[in-house]
Amino acid sequence: MKRRLLPILFLSTLLACSKSDSNPEIDFGEGEGITYRNGNNLPSGPGDPTDWTSDGEWNKRERALFADLNFDLNGPQQPGLVGSSEAFPNPSAGQATWGMQARYNSSGGATIYTVRAVIVNRKYEVLSRIGPGDFTIDQRYSLNYIQIGMQPDEVYRLYYVVYNASGLVYKGHGDVRYSR
Repeated sequence: MKRRLLPILFLSTLLACSKSDSNPEIDFGEGEGITYRNGNNLPSGPGDPTDWTSDGEWNKRERALFADLNFDLNGPQQPGLVGSSEAFPNPSAGQATWGMQARYNSSGGATIYTVRAVIVNRKYEVLSRIGPGDFTIDQRYSLNYIQIGMQPDEVYRLYYVVYNASGLVYKGHGDVRYSR
């Protein structure tokens, strides 16, 4: 009986992985799928606890967005080195700011980090690539949703990877909406 159960469990595990890797659309989560922030980067409404935080394992489609990076995107991270990441305002009437902040190095030395990001629609189609950009404490980018080609009242995902000479430091995503 146990011998028959093991192959069934193995097969169901493989099928579950296959489904998540082949999912043709992003699941933005419950509700509106974004974390509301005003123009001063303060919370201004509902939040999505999966946004703007360290992501666990990425599926094949997510990893393919950064295929030219030569380290394991599902490898160990060092989230304690990154202070914050967010886009604001969110939703935005056309322009937003997105950035990364590193925590101060307790040893007093400056560590150089590199950040890269990509904005995709719900079908993982790339609208814009950001970076690579080097920073030690703070890196900010202006996002012009109209120039990027976003459509009003649609939700988009910004994936980002922070790394240094040793490899992966942090990866995550945040969902944004262009709103008229």
